[in-house]
Amino acid sequence: MPNLYQSIKQFITLWILVLLFACINPCFAQITKVNQLEAKLKQTMPDTARLTLFKNLSNAYSSVNPEKKFHYAKIYQELALKLNNHEALADSYVHIGISYGIRSKIDSALIYFNKGYNYAKQYNIPLTEARAMANIGYAYNRLNDYREAINSYFKALSVYRRLKYDFGANQCYTNIGSIYYDMDRTEIARTYFIQALAGYTKLKNDMGIASALYSVGNCYMAAHDTEKAIEYFNKSLMIRQKIGDINGIGISRLGLGRAYIQQKKYAAALASLDTALKNMRLLGDKYFEANVLNSIADAYNSSNNYDKAIDYGNQSLNLARFVKSKTVGYEALNNLVIAYKKKGDLKNALKYQTEYVLTKDSIREEQMIKDVSLIEMGRMRSENADLEKSNLAITAKNSDYLLKINKYSTVIIATCIVLASAILFLGVLYRRNQSKHAINKLLTKQKEEIALINNELALLNKEINTQMELSNAQNIQLERLNHIKNKFFSIVSHDLRSPLSTLQTLLAIYREGDIAEKELGELLVKLEDTILTTGNFLDNLLEWSKNQLEGLQVNPVNFNVSSSINENISLFTTKIELKKLRVSNIAPGHLEAFADRNMINLVLRNLLSNSIKFCSTGDEIIFDAYVKHDRIMICIKDTGPGISAEESEKLFSLEHTLSTGTQGEKGNHLGLILCRDMVMQNKGTINFETRPGGGTCFCFDLPAAKP
Repeated sequence: MPNLYQSIKQFITLWILVLLFACINPCFAQITKVNQLEAKLKQTMPDTARLTLFKNLSNAYSSVNPEKKFHYAKIYQELALKLNNHEALADSYVHIGISYGIRSKIDSALIYFNKGYNYAKQYNIPLTEARAMANIGYAYNRLNDYREAINSYFKALSVYRRLKYDFGANQCYTNIGSIYYDMDRTEIARTYFIQALAGYTKLKNDMGIASALYSVGNCYMAAHDTEKAIEYFNKSLMIRQKIGDINGIGISRLGLGRAYIQQKKYAAALASLDTALKNMRLLGDKYFEANVLNSIADAYNSSNNYDKAIDYGNQSLNLARFVKSKTVGYEALNNLVIAYKKKGDLKNALKYQTEYVLTKDSIREEQMIKDVSLIEMGRMRSENADLEKSNLAITAKNSDYLLKINKYSTVIIATCIVLASAILFLGVLYRRNQSKHAINKLLTKQKEEIALINNELALLNKEINTQMELSNAQNIQLERLNHIKNKFFSIVSHDLRSPLSTLQTLLAIYREGDIAEKELGELLVKLEDTILTTGNFLDNLLEWSKNQLEGLQVNPVNFNVSSSINENISLFTTKIELKKLRVSNIAPGHLEAFADRNMINLVLRNLLSNSIKFCSTGDEIIFDAYVKHDRIMICIKDTGPGISAEESEKLFSLEHTLSTGTQGEKGNHLGLILCRDMVMQNKGTINFETRPGGGTCFCFDLPAAKP
């Protein structure tokens, strides 16, 4: 199945990246090692010994705590600068980059990897140069920029070969092979994995041999040659059993299980996957455990045991949510949709199908943002190159000015020597005074020339500062617009695709004749409500976008508060009656406010819509208004479920979260954000009081009507 192969590719890529960090910074029994190294910090030692200690601490923290790794890498860098140790300084830049890479801050990681590479190249430190370039390849691989990643790995490979550093060369072969594997060029990938296998065999590195065998087996799996795949998986398994690699044994068993599923040998597949599951649970590796559970669910689906498939699919989905892996969750949802469809449970099938589509869209959105980031990085590299050229030109100009100053200084000195010699030679006081006068004149002229040069330099510096300030202002504006654009696309992608995908799924089920008319009627009512809610959301979204990009135009007038409340209540009569809610307006009829009536109507509609959405049958909604210190206070209070403390903290933020009403209605925070903006534009404030289980009350104030 295509989804299974995609999951396998994601799994293999992550495993190879883990191996990359293990090879760049080998670490065994790290917690014990960290404690031993930190104990040495209290000892008195020379700076050269302390430099090595901070390097070792940075290495040791790679797989323990990336924040601590960054801390010690920075101290390592500062001490290397103090000792003027070029090799250590280049190495410290790479360590800082790795700490950013582990924390998925790839842009920052690239900056430091490039610093390390350039510094190592400048001072001819080839091993650090190759290591930095290999890490640059890793960063581009994480950004899915395969062309730059492969170019970087080949540069690193060239240096490793020249240095005859076989271990680094083997890791480059593995990384290049993984990129070709991700690009579905499995034949080319296999050739690189076989090269890595030969290299590790020559070095007698059992861990590397087992990893390379497993990677070759996956290439055969992708080519549907399961016999060959099983052969390589078994070889990998034997080595890992010999060295006692529990994690590696689990991974090899997972590969065998998936191969047996392709051969329809479900009993053998389940036996192998059961061993893999025990190993992953023993290690506490939740991500790999979720992958194994997905494969078990796939085996049960293929063997028509749908209850077991649902059980293991739900376990995998829960773990995927725990480790925040959308790709693993995507595969688990697919297994659940298949199992429920085969069982004839269309309600659950529709539920998981909708979540499956949303997850798929979310993965696509993340890829789109990553692609935009790559384009932006390319633009920044181009701009940085231009700035570097400009800086070189300025440096050249400054050098010319310094040469002129030096030249003038030489002339002055020479003139003084000649005049002094003339004074001594003639011995005449008159000539001496004349000479002094001439020297003073010359010095004055030189001072004026130097002053002119200084003025030119000051003007040039002022112009550069002005250009930098303009560039910074433009960058801030572009970042703000880019943030608005990204948030707009993100909200549209999440909240407009969901009802469309639900409608598509419903029509497909109806076309196949798998649903009764009664069930169809219930689903249509739910779909109608979803589309109405989405229409209201779209109105809010467009108003918010217009506010962000063009600014709101406020047209305040005097208007009757109670009348506006009644008008907005009438718009929701159908929904109020459908949910059997009690809605009342006790605002005094004589109160008038001075504000933009259309904006306040939108605020009232949004607040009323939220109360209706989250209230249960029989609940009560009350509108009220009163005067407080020359301000009109307008409140809407409901007896609904209230708002949790966690949701209260981010209620007026643009964080894109969804909430669900009492009848499954979808809600988001955009309407409340728009309410806050419009109330503030009308010189008012908005706040709320809530108690879980005790209802919610929103209040906002407006200026009282003008005579």
